[in-house]
Amino acid sequence: MTIESIKIEKAVLLKVSGRMDAENADEFRIACEAPLEEGVRHVIADLKELRYVSSMGLRAFLTAAQSLQARSGSLSLCGLSGVPRQVFEMTNLLPLFAVFETSQEALAAL
Repeated sequence: MTIESIKIEKAVLLKVSGRMDAENADEFRIACEAPLEEGVRHVIADLKELRYVSSMGLRAFLTAAQSLQARSGSLSLCGLSGVPRQVFEMTNLLPLFAVFETSQEALAAL
């Protein structure tokens, strides 16, 4: 998995690609929490290049979202499709997140 972090306006955009599993899921959580130290409270995860997410990956999404919400922030998802979207839907986790087609839509909703 690779994560590219880009600061945009009042949020940080994390472009996530590859496979998120037990070996690297914690990297996502850390990447989500890092902007808090710089005063940024909102994270948009662009997942259009994410090909696989395991149960540990789902846990990383939930933990990051809870951490951001506890600090009056948010985690938005965009570009979620294919197998990762199916996993979110099958586990009934999709309603717990603000989900958008594009990062521009997610940014406009902040």
